[in-house]
Amino acid sequence: MKIKPSFFVILILLLAVVIIIPSRTCQFFAYTVLFILIINFFYALKLSRSIVVERHFKELKVACNEDIEISFKIKNLSRVTAHLLYYRDTVPIFYIYHNENEGILTLHKYEKKKIKYKVKAQARGEYSIGPVVIETSDPMNFFTIKKEFPVDMKIIVQPARIKLITETKPGIPQGEIKINNICYEDTTLRKSVREYKNGDEQKRINWRMSAKYSKLFTNQYENSYNAPFFVFLNLAEDDYDIRNRAYYTEKAIEIAASIVEKSKLFRQNVGFASNGTGLPYLKPAKNQADSILDILAVIKTEPGKLTFNPYIKYTDELSAGTLIFVIDEKVVREYFVKVEASREDINTKNIGAMKK
Repeated sequence: MKIKPSFFVILILLLAVVIIIPSRTCQFFAYTVLFILIINFFYALKLSRSIVVERHFKELKVACNEDIEISFKIKNLSRVTAHLLYYRDTVPIFYIYHNENEGILTLHKYEKKKIKYKVKAQARGEYSIGPVVIETSDPMNFFTIKKEFPVDMKIIVQPARIKLITETKPGIPQGEIKINNICYEDTTLRKSVREYKNGDEQKRINWRMSAKYSKLFTNQYENSYNAPFFVFLNLAEDDYDIRNRAYYTEKAIEIAASIVEKSKLFRQNVGFASNGTGLPYLKPAKNQADSILDILAVIKTEPGKLTFNPYIKYTDELSAGTLIFVIDEKVVREYFVKVEASREDINTKNIGAMKK
């Protein structure tokens, strides 16, 4: 709590009046003003201990160029009112709509207010929003209260979402992806039962239902397959033209992120490797897409060139049926060609991200 110089000036004048002027009227006035100052001091002291700030979310994950809603609550736990309370939430390099991360409000006794505002994430990375700073004072503005609340929130900005179709064929029979192809029939998942037709295999006959209705019935099964994903992202600086290196490597990261996102949609195992910062390597596994997207949020290029063929290297290391996607400068160039031609069928095969 900060005391303004005007308080000391008034206090000195009051003491002078009490000491120098013997008039009871003047002294009564001086003591009255002094009493009001003391009341204001305790008013401010109570406020400084009663204003709290809370933030319910500690972490948030979004894609680059998406709008984010940030919120926090300011509470007054006392019976006194904060007549003018200024607040400001500390925000990093995001674009803030209408500067709504700061403002002025009145907080009555036992009142709480939720502050909401929107920002836009303009670059990949890991950021921290906070602390929240509040400023208020007593009614006569002699005692200034300034407090900082360390209610930080971590925001992980993942690569921007792009338009890209991820091919999932060929794959391994009996999985999560549905397909109208009997070659991928899953005999563990019965879909329906139909009347027997000449040529149906005996092992497909549903004997229980056939006995019940005195006629033959044949089981029909779901056709499904699995397609484990593995994404290799080439971030060797010397493999990209220096004139547009930053732009092309960013687009390569976005393409890789799009494929990883699709693995979540198809509920497929996904793995990842790169020669970027940290040289990450994750074999395909369940529920790993979010971890890979977090890596892609902060990964950067590294000096040098790629010295091996990813298709050959990882085909030998990974299990049969794994779809290997390799993202490099050629893939990015082909992606831009398709975008400029306004192609609607931009997919991982026709941009060269996977072998046909």
